[in-house]
Amino acid sequence: MKKAICLLICLLLCLSFGCSQAKKSADAAPTKVPEAIRVDPVEETPEPVRQTPEPAAPQSAGDLQFDTVTLYGEPISSDIFHEYDLIVVNFWADWCGWCIYEMPSLERLHQEHPNVLILGVLTSPNSMEDSLAILKDNSITFPTLEPAGTLLGYAGKLQAFPTTLFFDSQGNECADPVIGAMDYDSWAATIEGLLP
Repeated sequence: MKKAICLLICLLLCLSFGCSQAKKSADAAPTKVPEAIRVDPVEETPEPVRQTPEPAAPQSAGDLQFDTVTLYGEPISSDIFHEYDLIVVNFWADWCGWCIYEMPSLERLHQEHPNVLILGVLTSPNSMEDSLAILKDNSITFPTLEPAGTLLGYAGKLQAFPTTLFFDSQGNECADPVIGAMDYDSWAATIEGLLP
């Protein structure tokens, strides 16, 4: 037991001696950092100011995108949409009497509204000769296209002829479709109602 008490006293003496030495060395620590380890603050150089703006993020493509030819072989693509306030896409077939019935009304609108692009899209033709004859007999000057690009997808979902879809200048669908033929007055009212 005496050994344990002696050992405990020795341990306490050692601890107190170590603490006092640590306090002395902390008191004796220099307040000035030696030159060899002092680091001067580095002046931050400001990043250069951009002289040209970042390019705008590309806009998403519209609902309607195509690159095709007219029935006369002239190239045409959806890149022309930005030139118009409204794009009217009329899907028709050369065996459809109602499609042919409304063509003169669409041609008149084409002539009266230079800010409206009217496009015919020929789907399921009997023959190219018949289709071209219909265009000629009705004096149609608005572009009539062979389906391509997203036009094919729209053509594949048609439930009746004619069907007409409406798009804005970005190629985004902007109104409910018209299924079936309309006369000139109905078409004029529809177009006027959709123009900005």
